[in-house]
Formats: sequence, C-alpha cells, structure tokens
Amino acid sequence: MWNRGFRFAAQRVLLSFVAVCCLIPMGYLLADSVRSMGHLSLRQYEDILLYTKEFFTWFWNSVLYTSAILALCVPTALLAAFGLTQYRFHGRNGVLFLYTLLMLLPFQATVVAQHLLLNALGLLDTRLAIILPLGFGAFGTFLLTQFLRGLDRAVIEAAQLDGAGWFQTLTQIIAPMCRPAIVSLIVLQLISCWSMVDQPVVFLRSENLLPLSQRLSGQVFGPSAFAAGVLYAVTPMLVYLFCQKALEEGISLSSIK
Repeated sequence: MWNRGFRFAAQRVLLSFVAVCCLIPMGYLLADSVRSMGHLSLRQYEDILLYTKEFFTWFWNSVLYTSAILALCVPTALLAAFGLTQYRFHGRNGVLFLYTLLMLLPFQATVVAQHLLLNALGLLDTRLAIILPLGFGAFGTFLLTQFLRGLDRAVIEAAQLDGAGWFQTLTQIIAPMCRPAIVSLIVLQLISCWSMVDQPVVFLRSENLLPLSQRLSGQVFGPSAFAAGVLYAVTPMLVYLFCQKALEEGISLSSIK
C-alpha cells in the first residue's frame, strides 16, 4: 500500500511540478510572441517571415550544419562502435577509455587545441570549421558501443557462417538491430547541434555563416525576438514528437548494458 499509494502519488506530484516549471518559459515565449504593443497580434511573425530575410539565411545555416554533422556522425559512430565491440585487438580498452574521456571533456577544455588545428588547416571562418569537429564527436560512438555490447553475438556469427562479409553484416544485420540507438543518437545530436552557440562564436566571423542559434542569443531581432524563438523551437520539438518512442527505447537499452 505504501509503495503503490502515497509514494506513487508523491512522485507524480513532484514530477508534475517539475514539468510545469520546465513549461513556464515556453508558455511565456508563446504568449509574448502573439502580443504587440500590449495587444494580441501576429505582427511579430509577420516581421520575421516577411521583412527579415536574414532570419532565413541563419535558419538554413542551422539546417545545413545539423544535416551535415548528422551525415558524418551516424555512419562513423556505427563503424567505430562495430569495430570496438566485435573485434578484439591490443589497446581496445584504452581506445574506449579515450572515447569516454573525450565525451566528458567540455568544449572549453579543447577549444584552444581545436582553434589551433583549424587555423593550421585554413578552415577558420568556413562551414567546415563547425561540421568537422562535431561530425566526428565521441558521444555517438559511446552511445552505440553501449548498445552493441548487449547484442547477441550468435546472430552475427550465424551471418558470418552463411558467408556474409563484415560490410554486409554491418548494413543488413547490425544497423537494423541498432535502429532505436541510432534514432536516439540522431535526436540527441540534432538538439545539440541545433542549439550550439560556443562553436560559431569561436570559429566563425562572417555573419552570413552564423547559425540561427547564435543570432538568437543577441538582440538582432528586436521586438520580434519572441516569434523568432518560437519558430526556432519548432524543428527540434517536431523531431522529438515523431521520434519519442524510439528515443526512449534506445536510451533505456543503452543505459542498462
């Protein structure tokens, strides 16, 4: 009775309170986006969508950066996780430890090294300065490695006995089985890249290369900033709503390995 009664009710009340606290900023943003001069109005959206052409430049920059980073991150993470879990080689545990360490390091700890390297390669103030460092990040490899550790090796061995090569095994057996973890990686990486601010500030100088996330942190939209914020938030919200079930499944399966 205690476990299924009072404690359960208390947990629900606490979680509901936390959820309401998280929704308050979004409610405030939505309410102010439909107000102008103290009255209900869609003037802010009209200003952003019809008269602020820079908004679309920065928005499509965000789309380009996020898409390119995901196109690099997902296949490279899957390949690295497959190699680290299915093959035994000297130094494998050291490589796994290095991936974990790199994932835990904040951007501020590696920004100097990244800046020096990108400068030496002549990539500063280019789109590649954003895409390459994030496209080969350690988080995707760590997440998929945790997931692949729980897969039954008998399935892979059966495929190899049937004559399947490593590429065929990876694409036709491993990848479909990893679908929840891959979806989780895409959603989490999309949200991270969509909201990045530090990397553009450090690596970019040209205003036409900046993503929308960096411009929203300033005062460039003036009184229409609330509408710009709502339009900016629509993309990750839609992605989360469509992928919520797969995201929760992938995270739960990866966390128990």
